[in-house]
Amino acid sequence: MFNLNTIKHLQTLTSRPSVTITLPTHRTAPDNQKDHIRLKNLITEATRRLEAEFGKRETAELTAQLHRLADGVDHDHNQNGLVLLVSKDYHNAFKVPYRLPERVAIDDNFLTRDIVFAMNRSPLYWVLMLAEKPTRLYLGQREELTEVREHGFPQEYSGPGAGSAVSSGIGANPSQEKDRALEAFMREVDASLLAAVQEGPFPVLLVGLPQNLSAFREVTKHADFIMRELPGGHDSLNAHELGELVWPEARAALRERRREIFEQLETARGQGRTVSDLGEAWQASIDGRVEVMVVEESMSYPARVSADGRSITPLTTGKEEGADAYADAVDEMMEAVMQHGGRAVFVEDGELAATGGMVMLTRY
Repeated sequence: MFNLNTIKHLQTLTSRPSVTITLPTHRTAPDNQKDHIRLKNLITEATRRLEAEFGKRETAELTAQLHRLADGVDHDHNQNGLVLLVSKDYHNAFKVPYRLPERVAIDDNFLTRDIVFAMNRSPLYWVLMLAEKPTRLYLGQREELTEVREHGFPQEYSGPGAGSAVSSGIGANPSQEKDRALEAFMREVDASLLAAVQEGPFPVLLVGLPQNLSAFREVTKHADFIMRELPGGHDSLNAHELGELVWPEARAALRERRREIFEQLETARGQGRTVSDLGEAWQASIDGRVEVMVVEESMSYPARVSADGRSITPLTTGKEEGADAYADAVDEMMEAVMQHGGRAVFVEDGELAATGGMVMLTRY
């Protein structure tokens, strides 16, 4: 699964040339039938640029690998975006649940800022469907859910009473034998959930019959991740239907968590651990001093970086060219914060008007 750990790993890889191809894709027909054509066109562009800059013979294996990756993409099961990454020592393709720009980048390393931007500006969350056949885990971004088939999911309860609890919940049988089996099953589910949240530390929304929710709460060691519960027998819904159902609950819970961030900021402000000036924020991010970067969803700041990399000055349009010109310095700061173990939190436009749209909570 493509997540923050994947991005951090990609950011450590250096090889010239490194090719990054991103494009928006479509989940349903007939739109997804055109995605392979758009991908083919982008590979043609990448091939032309590689051969022009580095030579046809020298890049033949890279272009061949791009075609192999493209041939392996099943466009009948696309998500919202697709990423192809190829260098001498690394190659991979990822489907992601967020929309990406159509772009070919060739550099000394992989271009991750578009992916970081898309991932962070629409927060991710987990949905754990506690059901008998089976318990499923989904990764959510807004109303779009993608089932996760890793970390032991999906999981089926096979203990006493299996098959008889469809209408009344896994834990409806009062026998001690079934209660013990149910407890053991829920512990297994909780262990699998731990593996997921360690890879992607996102909040969790629980869905299931009240009996199943109660049984899980009794054993979970990860209550801090649970942001909300949605009782009901919804296990017959597909991912699209479930996403439409849970998103209003998830959105409300994520807003509550945003309010907690503002409380943290107030505390940090009293301790002198906040930065809102853009120049100071740039320095704090590249120095690794930022614990949390809080930014309004649509904020951008075209800027030029000084020769020593320590300061930035605004640009007029964001379309200026040059290695020292960034269309959006906010994305650059976000990437630096993540590389140093910090995180980005996006809030609605206008919530940080007093600080110009962004504030950073520093470690010291």
